Amino acid sequence: MNNYSIIMLGPSGSGKTVFLSSLYKKLSTQSELGFFLQVDTGEKRKRLNNIYTQVAADEKWPAGTRYSEVSEWTFTCRVQNPSDLSIYDACCFTYLDYAGGRINEEMDEEDENSEFNDNKFKAADALLGLLDGQKLCALMGKEKIGTVWAVNDLRNMIDVMQPSPKPVHFVISKWDIVEQNYTLEQIRDRLLEIDEFKNLVKLRNQGGSPVRLIPVSAVGKGFAIAKPDGSMEKTGEFPKPFQVEVPLACILPDMIQVMMEELIRKRKSELETPIEVKPNIGFLDLIGQLFAGGLKIVQELLPRKYQFPGKTLETLIEWAETPAQQKIAFAARRTEELRREQAESLKKVADEETALAHAINCFVSIQNQLVYRFPASELKVI
Repeated sequence: MNNYSIIMLGPSGSGKTVFLSSLYKKLSTQSELGFFLQVDTGEKRKRLNNIYTQVAADEKWPAGTRYSEVSEWTFTCRVQNPSDLSIYDACCFTYLDYAGGRINEEMDEEDENSEFNDNKFKAADALLGLLDGQKLCALMGKEKIGTVWAVNDLRNMIDVMQPSPKPVHFVISKWDIVEQNYTLEQIRDRLLEIDEFKNLVKLRNQGGSPVRLIPVSAVGKGFAIAKPDGSMEKTGEFPKPFQVEVPLACILPDMIQVMMEELIRKRKSELETPIEVKPNIGFLDLIGQLFAGGLKIVQELLPRKYQFPGKTLETLIEWAETPAQQKIAFAARRTEELRREQAESLKKVADEETALAHAINCFVSIQNQLVYRFPASELKVI
């Protein structure tokens, strides 16, 4: 079974631990999203449930990952067929949660290199950077704490991300607090005024590696309010996680985009006579021009864990290679169509391959909704 790894980066207090517990809370049972997650051990299941219980019921918030700790969480994505209730594994996602202190606290060079430049980091399929929603609000309000966050925490996170060519998902935590005063467009524009952030986005745009800005809330609207001293006070409402599944759903579509861009660049450099690409040619037609044998040959050239069946791969490519501005209109038009496709693929789930095909349909549908609700989420620098 394929396993996809995600490095979670964020300074102390950004909410990585709470995010993971919220992700598991929302996806521990199959819902309208069409799939569910199972954590790899009973101890980790209990730990995540205990963390979320503390979030929901205790006055204090859970403690963050300790400086010396690197937590690894493996979730199996599973699908339950509604006809006979049989359950099938689709794939796995492993999250490596690096302690926040490694982002914003000083350490010796040997320790830094051993933690951030190991094989697991290089082999990651995506990078997930947690942006503290409260710190973003402070940045928007030109408060000192926001400036310190931007020039220290954000800068250090970008330094760590820069060597990797993999997709980057910037996840805005505590969106329930942020949205009371700011839109995602306003947050995006402010972040792009920061040179390091803008340069990271621009270079990845040029290299065909997606960068996303994804608003999430581990607890949902109305669960907590920000106090003048910067702390969060719980209101007694029941938590309702918002969009915590979206970063996970974006991993495979974004990695396919990276892989396809790399294959195309390599193929163009190999050709002795450049192919003249006709205007407005479809991406699948372009593949047919560049590769004799078309999609079937491309499928064989991809790394093994991305060698999806033809129709599944075609679904991912069609979505991944749709230009950003077209995606907005595409998303509005395809919402119901994707729901129907998801419902049909669920009925066909009978083994690991059909479970994965269904899960990918779910991922595309979730990403489609992200683009529809938040057009500014796909970061582009012209």
